[in-house]
Amino acid sequence: MDLLIVLVIGSFVLSGLMLLTIIKAVFSAYQKQTISMSKAITLTLGMAAFSIVLAGVLPYVYLQFM
Repeated sequence: MDLLIVLVIGSFVLSGLMLLTIIKAVFSAYQKQTISMSKAITLTLGMAAFSIVLAGVLPYVYLQFM
């Protein structure tokens, strides 16, 4: 049970850091006028959804192969 809690917390932290890095990169590109605001919002929302799915799936995959 303790391992599962550590896996879930670690997975959410990892996904959160990934999402934070992507948000910084997207809005940096937006400030440099490389992409439009709609593309920046779309990328951010898409990566947020991917990050949430990844955070939920990683502990499950890890436990399947243990």
